[in-house]
Amino acid sequence: MADRDSRRDAPAGWHSHRDGIADEQPAYANANAAEQGKLMSWKVMWATTVVLMTVVGVTRAVDDDGGTDVWDSARASGFVGYLLLWGAVFTGAGSNLRFHPGVGKQAIVWELHRGCATLALAFVAAHMLALVLDPFVGFAVPDVLVGVTSDYRPAAVVLGALSLWLLVALLVTTAYSGAMPKSWWRGIHYTGYVAYGLALMHGLMAGSDSEHWPTHVIYTFTGGAIAGALFLRFFGRPWVEEQLEHAAEGPCHSSE
Repeated sequence: MADRDSRRDAPAGWHSHRDGIADEQPAYANANAAEQGKLMSWKVMWATTVVLMTVVGVTRAVDDDGGTDVWDSARASGFVGYLLLWGAVFTGAGSNLRFHPGVGKQAIVWELHRGCATLALAFVAAHMLALVLDPFVGFAVPDVLVGVTSDYRPAAVVLGALSLWLLVALLVTTAYSGAMPKSWWRGIHYTGYVAYGLALMHGLMAGSDSEHWPTHVIYTFTGGAIAGALFLRFFGRPWVEEQLEHAAEGPCHSSE
């Protein structure tokens, strides 16, 4: 493990590895800061969920003329939920690698990772409620929870339901990570990549916006970014270590 002085003196964006896995939470200013951050992220998630569900409910109540407002709410909340899940997985990979140029503190990346993950669940919950309330699609509660009972693109809906439950499992096990062996939590946490992949396929197969070129650009960019992060995390650590060493040496050393 690197000594404290070397970690403190490292330039912005550089963080040394502890054990080659680096799934631990970063050091915080005091013993209670990490727990307070975790509690705050859950509070923000619940508050956001209540607000979003209220908006969806009001939209359904006032949309009596056969409009598409509820369906549009389902589309928007589902797409934002996908982007937040992407953000959670991408920042998680950066936190694991301790490699995030331009972001000086590991704790910032960790909080982005945790915040994106919890907010993703809030937007997915609003997405599901909008689908159930939409008068035209005809989703029932079991349809959005398990997918296999859906008449609307059942294979795609199943993928979305599986992604949802993986996200729930990730958040719950992270909330109670202190009560389980770290190896168990880490193994479950790796399924975040699976949850993202399922969400991506769900969006491509079920989303009505997937036929538009801007959506294809976003899916291509986000999917490619996760593919690159996966490669660096599991196959590109030597290259990452080399970049970290160059960053630690500084420009003066490299010019000699």
